Amino acid sequence: MHYKFISFIIKIATYIFVFAIFPVMLFGQNDTLNKKVNPINDDTYLHPIDANTPYTLKKGEWFYAQSFQTLPLPGWAFVGLTDKLTLQLDFTPIIGGFFVEPHYPLPSVSLRYNIFEQKNIRPTFSIESQFFHIWQSLERFEVDKINLYQEGSYFHFKTMFGYKIKFLYFDFSIGVDYINKMWWEQDSIVINTLTQNINPNYSIDISYRPSKWISYHIATCYGATLTYFENAPRKIQFSYGIRVAPFYKNRYGILRNMRIELISVNAWFNDIDKYSGITLPLYPLFYWQWEKDKK
Repeated sequence: MHYKFISFIIKIATYIFVFAIFPVMLFGQNDTLNKKVNPINDDTYLHPIDANTPYTLKKGEWFYAQSFQTLPLPGWAFVGLTDKLTLQLDFTPIIGGFFVEPHYPLPSVSLRYNIFEQKNIRPTFSIESQFFHIWQSLERFEVDKINLYQEGSYFHFKTMFGYKIKFLYFDFSIGVDYINKMWWEQDSIVINTLTQNINPNYSIDISYRPSKWISYHIATCYGATLTYFENAPRKIQFSYGIRVAPFYKNRYGILRNMRIELISVNAWFNDIDKYSGITLPLYPLFYWQWEKDKK
């Protein structure tokens, strides 16, 4: 009960900040003499609005994201191990696993490797793999009073392509995912089950980044995704939204490196013939990106 109350208060405070305080602060974008700036238009985007790009962080660069939906648990992080290899650790299941039976961390890790960069008509090309393990049955989320459960190992492999033309970024990914066991329950009755199942996944997205403080995104995905309704295969997803750097000129690094993604995410779950989502780009995701030359 206390956990749910604290989580509710945090969510309300987040919405107040995003839709009340944050717009006012935008008016101060040009009112600073600080020489350190961190504009958003040259950020390395990894999963904008739940899509997949082929880009990797430079060695020593960090990315940390926090969804208010997972609070008070931590979010997830990426780090550039080399200029071509990026590691992702999902702290939500790793830490959260201690609070559910059998009280073990739920391992969740992914690696992305850049094969080659864009050159002339050749696109940027990378590969990515993820491993996630659930020790025993765990409820993932609910769609229209139907609950999704998973158990055992999940794995995916993706190939990703990207091409940039001035302010426009075009990204495409295709791959496969494996899930040990997944099932839907309605009123404690199992209505659909997948066991040791292999499924395709793909994503297509376009990003427009003409400004130092805002970028625009649209994407469609099929199969498992990383951020919203994550690791749920066989769904169709459409999303659009923006990313903003409200304080990219601020003297304090924690504000200068902060970004906010506001997204509309819409998912259709074919296995149960149901829809879930938010039709307007109002769902907030906070993240911080510490880049090598822009601290």
